[in-house]
Amino acid sequence: MHQIESSQNNPLTICVVADATLQPVQLPQLPDVAQHPIHGLIYLLAHCTILTFDGICRRQRLTTQRYACTITARQRLMHPQIYEEITLQMRVTGSGIQYERLLHGFHLIPKYCPVHATLAASCPIRHQLLLEME
Repeated sequence: MHQIESSQNNPLTICVVADATLQPVQLPQLPDVAQHPIHGLIYLLAHCTILTFDGICRRQRLTTQRYACTITARQRLMHPQIYEEITLQMRVTGSGIQYERLLHGFHLIPKYCPVHATLAASCPIRHQLLLEME
């Protein structure tokens, strides 16, 4: 599921929700971004982050049921209108998960997610991790 909020004066905010109980994790289709191609980078960041994090969690044998990746990205006003600040929030639903182990895996995302690494080279990305126990 994709949710999007944006206006000319406000930053872009998207939320991508994925079912982690299936292998491979099930992601929604990417939306049409023909009107704003740069928004595609943020959707790709959400998808790549979820796929990377899911792989890390599976290797650590963490039982996750759901990922919700919410990203808020602000573009600069002058051209080229690249992103100047990104906040990435990952909400994980699972059972019997130790937060410290989940946090360790979350900190590995910048190292293994190529979209994250590409965007982080030109703008800061802040991270937040939330765990909801079932």
